[in-house]
Amino acid sequence: MLVCPVSYEELNRLIANLNTSKSAGPDNIGPKLVKTVFADICIPLLHIFNLSISTGTVPAQLKIAKVVPIYKKCDKKLACNYCDVYAMVY
Repeated sequence: MLVCPVSYEELNRLIANLNTSKSAGPDNIGPKLVKTVFADICIPLLHIFNLSISTGTVPAQLKIAKVVPIYKKCDKKLACNYCDVYAMVY
């Protein structure tokens, strides 16, 4: 196995470090909500993450990302003047 299973402690640390000023993903679930309900969802999340690791599959819903172009400088009409920021679901 290339990736070790996720432990409760590791998941708790990662969730605690989520930036609550970031926007929600395609599921409309933001980091602030995840932090608020973590105690209630930690066991199902651990199961989903570890099942994904052990089977080598990722649920289709977790493969969706919100791509937000961020303006850098100069002419706003040129695509090269933007950088892509990927707002992933945790």
